[in-house]
Amino acid sequence: MSLNMLCNQCSMSMIGGCGSKGQEVGTCGKDKNLSLLQDIMVYGLKGLSAYRTHANEFGANTKEVDDVIAQTLYFTLTNVNFNFDDHIAQLMKVGNAGVKMMDILSEAHTSHLGIPTPVTVSQNKAEGKAILVSGHNLDMFLKLLQDTEGKGINIYTHSEMLPAHGYPELRKFSHLKGNIGKAWFDQNELFEKWPGTIIVNTNCIVPPTAKSTYTDRLYTYDIVGIKEGKKIENDNFEEIIAQTLSLPDVDNFNSEETLQTGHHYKTLLTLAPAVLEAVQAGKIKQFFVIAGCDAPGSGGEYYRDIAKNLPKDCVIVTSSCGKFRFNDIDFGEIEGTGIPRYLDLGQCNDSNGAVHIASAISQALNIPVNDLPIAIVLSWMEQKAVLILLALFSLGIKDIYLGPKPPQFVNDDIFAFLQENFNLHLTDTKNYQNDLDALLIK
Repeated sequence: MSLNMLCNQCSMSMIGGCGSKGQEVGTCGKDKNLSLLQDIMVYGLKGLSAYRTHANEFGANTKEVDDVIAQTLYFTLTNVNFNFDDHIAQLMKVGNAGVKMMDILSEAHTSHLGIPTPVTVSQNKAEGKAILVSGHNLDMFLKLLQDTEGKGINIYTHSEMLPAHGYPELRKFSHLKGNIGKAWFDQNELFEKWPGTIIVNTNCIVPPTAKSTYTDRLYTYDIVGIKEGKKIENDNFEEIIAQTLSLPDVDNFNSEETLQTGHHYKTLLTLAPAVLEAVQAGKIKQFFVIAGCDAPGSGGEYYRDIAKNLPKDCVIVTSSCGKFRFNDIDFGEIEGTGIPRYLDLGQCNDSNGAVHIASAISQALNIPVNDLPIAIVLSWMEQKAVLILLALFSLGIKDIYLGPKPPQFVNDDIFAFLQENFNLHLTDTKNYQNDLDALLIK
């Protein structure tokens, strides 16, 4: 992102702000920080706008959030504000709007699609004429299920669409079958292997390579697009239905694996008495929120190492696509309780569920949230993850571990501020045990 601003400290024109990577223009450390803080604002707004769009598709009232988006964009105009504290306050407004937006979107989803309940989903097992759907858009997904019902076509989810299986109004369609693949970045390899058609209905599309042969079977939706793909316009699925029926049956995905999802916070809160009893009895010693947006590379294995090496008296709470690093593991139950050790809240926008659960436990035990036996380990990759982090900061949540590497728009000064005020840590991806030892309650 480029910010064209005039530094009132050094009187030099800056493109990308004083801290623009690869172009150091100006030497004023203070304004470099402000430029980076404005970068964070805009990244957060991108995530906020994505959630706002999905809620608007269900007819939700987003006026309060829309006002924050407009005000924050105004804040980033040339020569509007050079006050560090004002920048932090505006970031907290963005974070607070993120909290509200995730609640609004959650309510839109559950009011139209029902409250998700736990479900076991087949993984990498498919048959017949089939469409694979990747993304986050549940409104579009419902319309696709409605239009393909009775057509002899099976529907499968990919990546952040996995939680769709938990919603009663989606699960009632018998041709919604299972999940294929893992996080978003496996698209090139997975789509090449998938013989049916494909829809990518939100962000996180991976551009095809020069050798890709699946582009004639790839459809995009709404703002998503690539020059090689076909666009679904006005929710008209006739073309993809016809092409799907003309293609060979899927017969090369035969795994017996399964995944768990559907642990929406509204469902989990009905289990609150049992959970509190287990906490008070010492059967649940600690909760680990291990969530976030995954990225390719070895650094993501840190999250699998943390999850699989937790003691048996710890519960994992997750959301987003980062869970695909470890959701193939059978974590079992807390002994003697029937409470699963692995709880998948849903998509990245369902991260608000962890806050609702923590708030309920905090009130029941009369313990401040930051003193609860909860550890938070997040992976970040894109703008929605930035918004979620700002949302947590706006709620005063501290002691978060963030990785697998620091964002480039957080320099030493800004990180020092976050460390001092929120006790933010960077993950030790070279030795997960160091972090695990620090996080576990002794």
